[in-house]
Amino acid sequence: MSEQESDRSILVRDGRTVHMAKGSTGRQRDQSTRAKEKKVPTRSVSSSLIALRAKASREPGHRFGGLYTMIDDALLRESFYLLRRDAASGVDGQSVADYENDLESNLADLLNRLKRKGYRAKLVRRKYIPKGTGKFRPLGIPAVEDKIVQMAARRILEAIYEADFLDTSRGYRSGKGSRQASQMLRESLATKKVNWVVEADIKSFFNNLDHEKLLNMLRKRIDDEAFVRLIGKWLSAGVLEEDGQVVHPATGTPQGGIVSPVLANVYLHYALDTRIESDVKSKAHPDVVYLRYADDFVCGFHRESDARRFLAWLREQLASYGLELAEEKSGIVKFTRFNVKASGRFTFLGFDFFWSQTRTGKQTVKRQTNRKKMSASLQSMKQWIQTNRNQTLKQLAPTLRRKLLGHYNYYGVIGNSESLGKFQHWCQHILFKWLNRRSQRRSYNWTGFSQMWGTLGMPSPQVVEKPYRYQTRLELINAYA
Repeated sequence: MSEQESDRSILVRDGRTVHMAKGSTGRQRDQSTRAKEKKVPTRSVSSSLIALRAKASREPGHRFGGLYTMIDDALLRESFYLLRRDAASGVDGQSVADYENDLESNLADLLNRLKRKGYRAKLVRRKYIPKGTGKFRPLGIPAVEDKIVQMAARRILEAIYEADFLDTSRGYRSGKGSRQASQMLRESLATKKVNWVVEADIKSFFNNLDHEKLLNMLRKRIDDEAFVRLIGKWLSAGVLEEDGQVVHPATGTPQGGIVSPVLANVYLHYALDTRIESDVKSKAHPDVVYLRYADDFVCGFHRESDARRFLAWLREQLASYGLELAEEKSGIVKFTRFNVKASGRFTFLGFDFFWSQTRTGKQTVKRQTNRKKMSASLQSMKQWIQTNRNQTLKQLAPTLRRKLLGHYNYYGVIGNSESLGKFQHWCQHILFKWLNRRSQRRSYNWTGFSQMWGTLGMPSPQVVEKPYRYQTRLELINAYA
């Protein structure tokens, strides 16, 4: 939705004080040009959320009331236009476009049910998607109206908790993407006295999150039981499995739910992030490196004894919150600049981290595309080309270009040029092979194919990452813009 300005004062009720914040311009993603043609809110939602965030930052111990009543027509409307228009439908089969066909009536009915406490979360449709490792990830797809209310609640929660979340928490947060997280980790490992790294992954985290513990965590900052109960409705909503069976999970929050990412971060903020700050860093060598992205995290130590003590502490700490380590993905790695050949490597966010030497003989931490991730990307490319092998190269070009750019934009980090070149080479090889397999006569020789590749404007491998100091300055600018 386009930016909306208001010259009225905005009331943000927190249960104790009524704050008056002058209207200001709020940045909202323009998800649909049709939003401009529809009825627009009479006030700036962004002003309310900005005031909420400002108070959360000023008063870390404050508990907010009046949050449920913030979910009004304006917030629901903006939240609707933030939904992905191509998202899968829920159990009722209704798409975002279907809902929009009678938007005014649908929003009015939804708001009415919310006001009279008659809103009920619908079943969540379960869909299993391949993870590329032979396993499947269960996604939970809510109905459109549940997505709208979840988006509204998510924006309120983010306004409060972005002031609380630590900088070491990087997943599902605006301006803190996974590639930037990998760069932050690389910089920390290269500049601090870390010799041992604990890599850890939580087993089926989204399925095992304890509902009551989460709701009690939320109550640390929320003094509004109606709002807490609203979140509880989504946690306890039934799940419609692909075989038609309905289950009611006692734990967990659906992967795919719009509010799930911020709830996951709240849970691990209290269960892990703050406890590492208070219980682990205070007892170890000062140079401790910790960074978490969703349920995947690493912790670096100067001494091996600290690393082993942390791993034992971690198992107990997670168990107290109903969680456990995925042991096959967790362990201790020797990671030292003083003996590069003996130093190991670990994988985080699709990259292998390892110590290496520059051309001038200087030790440095490098990142390289993980082999399994590379293989999965190439397999995905192969399947796509195979499915569309009857199309001409010219017809394949637009989608192929986007796929290549997507890979380069993520893996195009400083020092990873060789892996990028290998990815392009194998993509060319796969495409060349399939184009010539379509008929008994060869469609292209390698020279002709290479010329055609260039003519169609296929992107070359490129490093898109900026130096770390530039990134951190940009992050600060975005945070206060």
